[in-house]
Amino acid sequence: MAISLRTRLTLWYSAWSLVALGLFTAMVLWLHWRLMLRQGDESLRALSTAAVNVVEEELAEHEDLEAAAREMARVVPHHDVETAVIDATGTKLMGSVTAPVLASYRQAPAGIRTVTGSDGRSWRLALRPGTSNGQPFTVAIATPMREVEEQWLALVKACAIGVPFVMLIAGAGGWWLGRRGLRPLDAMATQARDITARTPDNRLAVSDAGPELDAVATAFNHVLDQLGLALATQRRFMADASHELRTPVSIMRTAADVTLSQSGRDESEYRDALTVVSQQTARLARLVDDMLVLARADAGGYPMVRAEVDVDAVVLDCVREFGATAAAKAITLSSAVRPVSAIADEALLRRLIGNLISNAIAYTPDGGRVDVAIVDADSRVTIQVTDSGPGIPPADRERVFERFVRLDPARGQGGAGLGLAIARWIAEAHGGQLDLLKSDARGSVFAATIPA
Repeated sequence: MAISLRTRLTLWYSAWSLVALGLFTAMVLWLHWRLMLRQGDESLRALSTAAVNVVEEELAEHEDLEAAAREMARVVPHHDVETAVIDATGTKLMGSVTAPVLASYRQAPAGIRTVTGSDGRSWRLALRPGTSNGQPFTVAIATPMREVEEQWLALVKACAIGVPFVMLIAGAGGWWLGRRGLRPLDAMATQARDITARTPDNRLAVSDAGPELDAVATAFNHVLDQLGLALATQRRFMADASHELRTPVSIMRTAADVTLSQSGRDESEYRDALTVVSQQTARLARLVDDMLVLARADAGGYPMVRAEVDVDAVVLDCVREFGATAAAKAITLSSAVRPVSAIADEALLRRLIGNLISNAIAYTPDGGRVDVAIVDADSRVTIQVTDSGPGIPPADRERVFERFVRLDPARGQGGAGLGLAIARWIAEAHGGQLDLLKSDARGSVFAATIPA
C-alpha cells in the first residue's frame, strides 16, 4: 500500500524530531549531573581544606596526630558528612568514614572520586594530604550521593514523561504543517485535471505557494505552453497540408473530368491532359516527400548516414542540376567553390543546397543572377546563396523559415513553402545553422553553416 507524501513527511519530521529531542535530553541530563557533582565537589574541597588546616594547627601545638584528628572531628561539621584522618602508614586514626569507602586510598591518595560503601551506597570521597612538623597525613571527607541521585532521577522521570508529550505535539504539528504545505499541490493537481483538449489554454494559478511551488507551477505552465505551441503547429500543419494536397488533386481531377466529358478527343487534347496530370503528380510527390521528411524529423526518426563528403563537388552537382531551370528564366547561375570536405549526410546536404538554389531561382526575376559560394573558416563550412531578387521585408525574414510560408505565391511556381524549413532542419541536424544574412532591394543572401 502506497504511503501518501503527507504521511511520509510527518514520519520523517517526527523521526528527526525524536532524534534531536533525544540528543538534547541526553545532553541536559549529562550537564545536570556534572553540575551537581561540581557543586558537591566544591563543598568537599572547602571542608577538606578546613580540616587540613585544623590538623596542621593542632600538630604545630601538640605534635600528636591522633589528638589533632580528634580535634578535627570535633570542629568540622558532621551533618551528612563523614570525616577521617589517615597517618603515613595508611591507618585511620579518627573518623566515621568506613573502611570500604577508604579502600581507594591506596590507589589514589589525593583527589575527589565516587566510591561504593559496604551497604552499596555511593559516596563522593575527597582525599587531601597535609604535613606538619614532619608528620604526613591525609584527611578524608565523604558525603553520600543519595540526594544528588534522587534529584537526577527526578529529572529523568520528568524527561520520560515530557518527551512523549512533546513528540505527540510535534507529530500533530508536522501533520498540520504537511497538510498546509501540500495544499497548493492539491490545488495544482485539481487545476491540472481540469486541463483537457477542450481547454488547452488553461494554466496553473497558485497564489501564496512559496518560491518552490511557484517554480513548479511555472515549469508546468511552460510545458503546457510548449505543448500548446506544438499542438497549434500540428493543427496548422494539418490544415496547410490538406490545402496543399487538395490543390494538385483538384487540378488532376478537373483535367480528367474535362477530358472524359466528351466521347472523343484529339491526341493533342489527351496529351495536354496527361501533361497536366503528370505535372501535378510530380508536384504532389514532392509535397508528400517534403511532408514526410518534416514529419520524421519532428519525430526524431530520420536516419542520417554520416560520412566524409566533398562539399565542393556536391555544390557543383547542384549548380549543374539547376542550370536548365535557371536558363529557362535567363538567370545567370554561377559558383565559386574551393576544395573542402565535411562529415555529413550527402543526400541531406544535396537537398539543403538544392532547396536554397531552387528558392533563389524561384524568387529571382527573369534575367537576374544567382551565385553559390563556399566559405571555409574556423573549422566550419559556410555555403552562401546570393540572388538578385526583390528582397524580403524585415518582418518576414524569420517567417520565411516556417512551414507552408510563401511570401509571393505567384512567383512560387507551385512550391508549398517547405523548402527553407527543410533546409534549416538539415543544417541544425548537422550541428550548424541556416540564416538570412542580408536582404534588400538588390537581393538576398542565405548562408548555411555546418562543421567542417
